[in-house]
Amino acid sequence: MNMEIRKAEGQPVTTAARQQAITESLRQIARMSRFADRKKGIRSYQSHVKNDPWVPVLFALCFVLPALAGAVYYGLIASDRYVTEARFAIRPAIGTADKATPDSVGTSSGVPSQMVAQDTMITHEYILSRPMLETLEAQLPLREWFGNEGIDYFSRFDPNKPIEKFLRYWKRRVDIEIEPGSGIMAVSVQAFDPDQSLVITKAVMKEAERMVNDLSVKAREDAVAESTRELKLAEERMTKIRVAMRDLRNREGVLDAQKSNEVNLKMVAELRAARINLAVQLAIGQRDLGPESRRIIDIKQQIRDLDDNINRIERQSASQDPEQKRLLSDALTRFEALENDRKNAEKYYQQVLTAYERARIVASRQIEFFSPIVEPVRAESSTEPRRMLMISLVTAGAAVLFAAAMFARKMMS
Repeated sequence: MNMEIRKAEGQPVTTAARQQAITESLRQIARMSRFADRKKGIRSYQSHVKNDPWVPVLFALCFVLPALAGAVYYGLIASDRYVTEARFAIRPAIGTADKATPDSVGTSSGVPSQMVAQDTMITHEYILSRPMLETLEAQLPLREWFGNEGIDYFSRFDPNKPIEKFLRYWKRRVDIEIEPGSGIMAVSVQAFDPDQSLVITKAVMKEAERMVNDLSVKAREDAVAESTRELKLAEERMTKIRVAMRDLRNREGVLDAQKSNEVNLKMVAELRAARINLAVQLAIGQRDLGPESRRIIDIKQQIRDLDDNINRIERQSASQDPEQKRLLSDALTRFEALENDRKNAEKYYQQVLTAYERARIVASRQIEFFSPIVEPVRAESSTEPRRMLMISLVTAGAAVLFAAAMFARKMMS
């Protein structure tokens, strides 16, 4: 069929105008077909919903009943839970953090910052652990408190259940968080009575602090034992050197080689001065007296005696004669070696003694403290459960469940 498009005046249109008119006509036809398909799909879905008897059943089961059950439970049945919160940080005692590095005698008496960070993580795990729960059970009637018949069934714990079940219940009632930057820990405890919540929170903090300090007990005891052993060795070494010096004095017949040498040098100087004086007197006397004079003979004899004494003392102090056995210079060398060893041993003994005293003092004191930032206080009103929030979440979940059921029903049909 041939169609000719003309203007309103009856004149034929151009080729470009004809193509534009054809394109617009095709768009209108496509739009009308899509609208017709959509209306057909909606009518088909409405007809499917009206004709499917399972739709109201699914609506009641998947949406109405869960939403109603959530509203009834959280609105009327759920027991109030009182939350007590405490914030604290683990800090080393004053005067211990600066002594954390091992000293020159191999002992360590302080708490490094890495250990404080590690203890923070250990505390986090310990609060939620079975040993913490067992310790608190020995102090407080936790099963009785959490198993009270006044608590709703779903929140109550059965006291007859084993410790493993109680531990899972405990983790739902206790929460602990650590701030990454500061290391501050926040502990919150939920209980069904404000006084019980406060008592449990204080007991948790006290037990956690005790555990943290017990972690370092073995390390502190090892430090004391190591210092004691090192102190005994240092004392034995110092005693051994002192005995060696005593034996050397007895063997050499010299109490103090250094002082003996100083005395000998002083004596030699005095003898030389006396000899010079006699030599002057001899020179003067020989001008007036003959060589056979008694005075001249005495002065010469005195000078010879002085020379003999000077030579004898010098030979005792130092000599190249291999027949000379007891030389003061050799004894002085041995004395000096032992004296240096004695000084080093006494110095080391003092260092070990200082380290021992420091380790003993640290071992007998508490080296880490829980510094409270927010003290636990008695809750005046319940904050859990959040009833409106929980009802809204249950309703939203029920709506999602109903939508999923409808989709599954449509796919099956």
